[in-house]
Amino acid sequence: MTKTKSNSKVVIHLKSALARITLTPHTLAFFLLSVIHCLAQGLTAAFLYSEDAGTSAFVGSILHTAQVPRNEVARLFRSGDALTLKLCTAAPVGDVYKDCVTIWETGMVVNATEKFVPREVEINNLVSQAVHASFSRRAPTDAQLTGIPDPSTGKIAAVELAYNRGSDTVILSEQCARMLEYPGRILDNSQREDLALIGSQFWLLGISTFGILYNSIPHTWAVVFARVMQTAWATYTIWRTTDVRFRYDTLIVANGTPCHFDLMPSYFNTRLALQIPELVLNVTALLSTSFLAWYIVKGYSSATIRRVGPPAHVMRLYKFFLIDSMFLQLSLFFTVTAISLWIDQLRTSEIAVLSQRSPLYYALFIFTIATIIPWIVMGWFSVRREMPLLIAAFLALNVAYIVGWSAMFRAEVYLWTFIEWPFFGCTTIVSFIVLLGALVFGVICWTGFNKGLAHYLHVEAVLTESDFDADVFTNDTESGSSKASSPIIRCPSALSDPSPEGISAIKKDGNWDFANADVERPRIYMVDFDETKAPTDTMTR
Repeated sequence: MTKTKSNSKVVIHLKSALARITLTPHTLAFFLLSVIHCLAQGLTAAFLYSEDAGTSAFVGSILHTAQVPRNEVARLFRSGDALTLKLCTAAPVGDVYKDCVTIWETGMVVNATEKFVPREVEINNLVSQAVHASFSRRAPTDAQLTGIPDPSTGKIAAVELAYNRGSDTVILSEQCARMLEYPGRILDNSQREDLALIGSQFWLLGISTFGILYNSIPHTWAVVFARVMQTAWATYTIWRTTDVRFRYDTLIVANGTPCHFDLMPSYFNTRLALQIPELVLNVTALLSTSFLAWYIVKGYSSATIRRVGPPAHVMRLYKFFLIDSMFLQLSLFFTVTAISLWIDQLRTSEIAVLSQRSPLYYALFIFTIATIIPWIVMGWFSVRREMPLLIAAFLALNVAYIVGWSAMFRAEVYLWTFIEWPFFGCTTIVSFIVLLGALVFGVICWTGFNKGLAHYLHVEAVLTESDFDADVFTNDTESGSSKASSPIIRCPSALSDPSPEGISAIKKDGNWDFANADVERPRIYMVDFDETKAPTDTMTR
């Protein structure tokens, strides 16, 4: 019996969700386009990740074979088309450039790499490493790496790259291998960026669905804002790929450089071939979402979906609450993304070797991850139920997040990552903005306590549970006979707490034209909370 009742509630909730999604052609199109773009853009980002991961693995294999030390980071200085590449044993910010050495600069004359390598080397002294077959399309065909040690020291002095099934070889000097630290770091960061963008597509689908199911205007506009940011970023990444290609050609491929060999012959062409349709998808998503959001918001603004009509000041407080809840959801994604990108840097990159206070950074990360979900729950319930102590704790945690992660800029490795990696910098800035927005609107909601919002929500919940139909009316201004022919359907308020009985299907008044948003008559909805209950009498206005 319990299982049957549970299944019935699931069906009721699914019917409710379906009814809200299909409420108008605009809401249905908005949801379907969200799903389509989530899948299409997520798949494109997955292909980009595959390309970045494969190329990064190949470059990493060269660095590993050459035994390049991990206690240095590459810093590129640029003046027009002139480049200077330095390797630093400390985060290259402030006055630490005394710890940096110039590995190459434009105009530097280098000798042939063969001077680093003895002409004849015993075969048993070679250190070989085959490149995995799945990476072969990113690297020269059938590439195989062989470390060549210096007989006098035993250290790896160069790397032999054999490709085209061994028919062609090239010697990569130690200087060349160390210069590959720069493109290797860019490739590592690109992988992290791709994973974050894949996650953003599912997050966008989530808040799009939330906005439709809860008739939330702030969440609907948040989707549009996110689409604007994604389109701007997609446009920037195309320029960045061409610029990275220029830097790579100048440092690695051009004649006169220590490498003078293209180690990634198809990488940039493949990446651009994926980024261009990604930009097209982003532009399409932005235009379609903006168009549909305009009509959806216009319809929501003119609709009457309240069980009990609240006064204007209560609705104003509720809008502040919705905006605050929007910032909470934005904070969840951007804050978790930003700190996850940072902690992955701290765990897997050269930053792990240079960092001097890693335990403290890990502690701040664990604290944020462990408390951010309870913090969001606290923000939700403290405003809905006007709980002063709970909202005080919510605001205190909010301030702790802002102060704690602002203090991270005192760490040179964190500041260097922020400066050197544009995606991390942008994500971090947005995370601070939404955290500050949650704080500001949380304070505004706190000042609105004891002004009727919590009382109205309580009354709304009681009426919902008692199946009282205060918002069920028929339009009898024209004739009394219309009462029998007009299928009036009731709906729970977006203000009310979830009902224990769940929510069933929402249907619209058959006499109402949803396509005409200029008609003054408000829209009327119905929700049946329990299909087994007897129908209630229709109330008239």
